[in-house]
Amino acid sequence: MGKYEGYATMYMIMPMSTSTLPIQGECFVDDRKVTLKFPFTGIEFELPTSPKEGRNDFDFKIRGARGDMTLTIGYVEKLRCFTGRAVADEDDKPALTFVFFPDDSPMSRLPKL
Repeated sequence: MGKYEGYATMYMIMPMSTSTLPIQGECFVDDRKVTLKFPFTGIEFELPTSPKEGRNDFDFKIRGARGDMTLTIGYVEKLRCFTGRAVADEDDKPALTFVFFPDDSPMSRLPKL
């Protein structure tokens, strides 16, 4: 069981426009539970399995407010961090991206925003 922290970005679709607004947030992972915290909102979901360093990328589906989304979780060996990307089924641009890592990862040296 691992606990990780990191960063998240939600890409908010602007009304009456094709533009998206990136909103910075925080990412917390406790075993399989992922919590993404943004100003004014938060998102929680469960991973199919606990993150394990060195594991190959894997995809899974979650149901969001606007339909199903495909999440891809990957691992970056040199940075000792995990990356996540959520894409709505009818879109090719990500709705969410996030990175999480253990306390001893080189990523933990980055300043918190």
